[in-house]
Amino acid sequence: MSETYDVVIKGGTLATADGSEQTDIAIKDGRFAAIGDLADALAHETLDVNGLTILPGVIDTQVHFREPGLTHKGTIASES
Repeated sequence: MSETYDVVIKGGTLATADGSEQTDIAIKDGRFAAIGDLADALAHETLDVNGLTILPGVIDTQVHFREPGLTHKGTIASES
């Protein structure tokens, strides 16, 4: 019996530290569960992202952490 994933992301270009490649990604319980050709994978949700780039782990680095101003509510140390 095949494993069922929560989400399968199909056909995107996955960017990694070693370069990029067109591939599929399966997610289960909020984590990557498989990367590769997942054409036959079962999933609760499937996203076709052909033509899009997948940047795993990327966060918005354009944040200010309340600096300048309102630093009494949060600092770089407490917010990062």
